[in-house]
Amino acid sequence: MVTARQINQHLLKGCEWIGLDKTVDSFRSGDPDRPVSRVAVGWMATIYDLRRAVELGCELFVTHEPTFWEHWPPEGKYRDTPEGRPKAELLEKSGIAVLRCHDAWDKWPEIGIRDSWARSLGLSKEAGVSQDGWSVMYEIEPTPLKAFARQVLERVKPIGQDSVQAMGDPEMIVRRPCIGVGCYTPDLDLIDQGADCLIGNFDGAWYYWEKRERFVERGVGVLTVEHGCTEHWGIQNLAGYIRSTWPELTVHYLDLYPRPWTLV
Repeated sequence: MVTARQINQHLLKGCEWIGLDKTVDSFRSGDPDRPVSRVAVGWMATIYDLRRAVELGCELFVTHEPTFWEHWPPEGKYRDTPEGRPKAELLEKSGIAVLRCHDAWDKWPEIGIRDSWARSLGLSKEAGVSQDGWSVMYEIEPTPLKAFARQVLERVKPIGQDSVQAMGDPEMIVRRPCIGVGCYTPDLDLIDQGADCLIGNFDGAWYYWEKRERFVERGVGVLTVEHGCTEHWGIQNLAGYIRSTWPELTVHYLDLYPRPWTLV
């Protein structure tokens, strides 16, 4: 039988770039040494996803983002709150283990968060990498910013992202867009390499004046979507990876996390 700890140890091999003493990839609940036969995988361990995982008989939930809304363990600040107690009680009663797989999967080659996001947008011709390795620039056929933003919207609509925010001249020509991973927004080093459109999420560009407006003054376009949108396909691939690595397991991909909706 496979244990939750064995799955964690396997995934931690992808954390060597950040250091095992610094990673947040660890257990948030449950017994790591409990044998598992059914695993749920989701972008965030929301109460909705956890309830469904328990209904499906899962012994392990693998989440990319926090369970109790704090990046660093032990995630204790919000557990004993009106929003935290129902989740804590569900975890205690069910005994389901919760494992966070974040740092390893962000940079996991080809099927991790960053590379899956690029592929979902149809970006494949790499043209540069940021100094920290978080962001990548790609080459595309020359396309007006407004048309490119429309292309991005059509790609993300099927997963519940109903809008894309755009800043910059709608008619400017985009040749070298770049993406980041998670809340890491592409920055000036890629602009210096020739990037003309930065695709990020609201988490990483939430200061309008520090990020988005400043970049527009450098003459680039800026597109923003929700954090969950940029990581959706990577978590699907995480579920697929666990399924293929341990074929004896039943693996469920869950995406019941709430999506914002836009009025226009």
